[in-house]
Amino acid sequence: MVVLVVMLLALTAGTAQAGGTLQEGDSWKGMERELAPDALLVRLDRLVNVCVANYEDLTTDLLLGIAIANAQLRTILKQGPLPEPQRQFVESLAKKCDFVESRIESIFNFPSGANAVVSKLLIDSEFWESKDEPKSGAFKDQSKSRRRRSQLMMDDDPQALMESYLEAIDAGGPSELQSDECLSELLVNESENEFNSTASSNSSPNSVPPLAKLLILSRECSAAMSLRKRSYGYHLTHKLLFYIVLARQRFANVDRAFVADGQRTLCEQILHESDLIARFDFPDLFRDLFMEQVLLCALADAPLVEFTNPAWLGAIVSWQNGEGCFKYYGDEGDGVIGPNALTTHCSTHMSGVGAALLGLFARLQLVQRE
Repeated sequence: MVVLVVMLLALTAGTAQAGGTLQEGDSWKGMERELAPDALLVRLDRLVNVCVANYEDLTTDLLLGIAIANAQLRTILKQGPLPEPQRQFVESLAKKCDFVESRIESIFNFPSGANAVVSKLLIDSEFWESKDEPKSGAFKDQSKSRRRRSQLMMDDDPQALMESYLEAIDAGGPSELQSDECLSELLVNESENEFNSTASSNSSPNSVPPLAKLLILSRECSAAMSLRKRSYGYHLTHKLLFYIVLARQRFANVDRAFVADGQRTLCEQILHESDLIARFDFPDLFRDLFMEQVLLCALADAPLVEFTNPAWLGAIVSWQNGEGCFKYYGDEGDGVIGPNALTTHCSTHMSGVGAALLGLFARLQLVQRE
């Protein structure tokens, strides 16, 4: 860890003032062509084509991102009439996403562990479709909030902040295993061994509607997901994912306002980390985490406008490589020459997050225009 700190601080020395924060005059107009919905959808299409060509090698991380992206495409198609060429393109892209998403059926025919259950149930575009009215103003003027945030951080020492962040990033919870176990508690009411993906489809039209769902959460998960305990890095984004899934489950004994407030609290904490990463000009080591932060906070209920920052999205799309993927070049397999593009050119988690981001920001812009 000490070596990592020294390397990162050496790489980022002198860049703290350079990267990532919009000036007041910046707007979507300056990046309109690069970040327009059609441009983002073309980028998504390139990434999906890699998935189609490497269907047998797809991972659950990548499949989850495709499922979230596919949900955005479905929402776009439901919003209203699109110009015919655009509608045909989105429909074609959604069909390819359907094909890629179907890979989960052959990976987990009968899930047993918590990770398998979570993957089986979350890799489903229907789960991620927007269930409420579109949120208006997602791309409204951000100058006031940007000025306020800049003022709050003006007196901070970026170098000291980064040192503290590197020391804290592995602290807190939940762990990856805890996250999977707690998500499975949200998603599965019965024993995971009794999970049956066809149960809902076998109900007859005249069957009695199911009783209101009640959340029964273990003491361990209540503690791991507590808002009173500070978390950092992926621990923090995994906690936010829990609250996003919790909101979508609509349990009768869970206050929706409490869940929405929890999401906002977590995104306010995440914003400090995202700002710091941006101020250091997005070090390669943190790009995957940064993308996950932006995706989940833009996907949350009533998202903070800071996470629709065009400079941040512009940086993210610039990381997509010529093959259509996103890659952290510290991943094993970097530079390996071979027929498998997923190994040679893609980081599957980063590419999955990238797919979801491209679909989400295309949808946010198209929905806003309605």
